[in-house]
Amino acid sequence: MDVLSGFKDTFGELLKESYKSIKQISVELDTSPYVVLKWKHRLTDVKLKSLIKIADYFECSVEFLCGKTKNHIEFTPKVCPPFSERIISVLKENKCSTYRLFKDTSIKPAQYHYWRKGTEPLLSSLETVAEYLGITLDYLIGRDPETT
Repeated sequence: MDVLSGFKDTFGELLKESYKSIKQISVELDTSPYVVLKWKHRLTDVKLKSLIKIADYFECSVEFLCGKTKNHIEFTPKVCPPFSERIISVLKENKCSTYRLFKDTSIKPAQYHYWRKGTEPLLSSLETVAEYLGITLDYLIGRDPETT
């Protein structure tokens, strides 16, 4: 199952279990009902800021939210640093050059450049980087101090 399908399925279940309307959830997540419906039906990718907001709201890990683990959460989430800084440190920790990242994955230099300038990555891109480096999504974005 791909990460976007996992997100859609888990997000749908969490919505159902919350017994709240799409409208109520959208107000609490500070987004439009239309966006919540798009997430629920996998009609769009999810930006990092929204992903963190949803995981915090449902008090779960991003890994759980994306259907990558059955464990709701096993750590106390940290405040995430800006991704523009985080990606540099994670690549350095993993001894991975940007050249190698671009060559071995679907991540393009322009995409990386935008991240470095502060543009939020999408869930599908985060998954590509996390899988390539063998780390969790939560570690990649700085929520979890453990890599696995």
